[in-house]
Amino acid sequence: MAFDIDLSKYRIVDLALEVRPGQTAPDRPYEVREGRLGDGTWKFDIVNTHTHVGTHVESPWHFYGTGKTCTDYPIEKFMGAARLCGLAPESPEAWISCDMLRAKLDPYQGAFSILFLRNDSATQPLHVHMDGVSYLAELGLDLLVFESTIEFGQGIEDGRAFHDILMSRDTLFVEFPANGAALDRDAFFVFAVPLRITGLDSSPCRLFAILDR
Repeated sequence: MAFDIDLSKYRIVDLALEVRPGQTAPDRPYEVREGRLGDGTWKFDIVNTHTHVGTHVESPWHFYGTGKTCTDYPIEKFMGAARLCGLAPESPEAWISCDMLRAKLDPYQGAFSILFLRNDSATQPLHVHMDGVSYLAELGLDLLVFESTIEFGQGIEDGRAFHDILMSRDTLFVEFPANGAALDRDAFFVFAVPLRITGLDSSPCRLFAILDR
């Protein structure tokens, strides 16, 4: 019997950022050139981009410059039960503490392998304390998905520590998700499958969730 998703019971939410050809921003370019294949059919040459444009999965190689890349993990690594954690500080200047994360996530430990952190405030960027990063490492996540308005610690050194603490435990990052406001359930199933290109530090992915109706 073929696998089937009953769309009368479930719905699919696209969480991938749309990338439009012609982007020329120095840090996130996506430039293409129209061309033809040998048989005269159309193609596009991608002439300037990199592995961190659009929604993408980051592997340990991105931080360490060696070690595992996305293709070194089984495909099951990139799908699984997910938990939404909406973050909002007590005041615009406040940070997200370890205790706040524990209160939201401790009751569900063991029930999810993917965590989606969403900024539910007007604070941008929203900072998470480094002790909260250590707590996230304890969860043994396969994937940590977080919105671009969320930062861990403050400054380059904290950013590097954030990468090291989690990637040393094989927790991979999914950056630049979109449409997080469409997640109206706390528990769902997520797919973030990267392209099967060997030797790259990161890879674009199509991020989407399957939710109960």
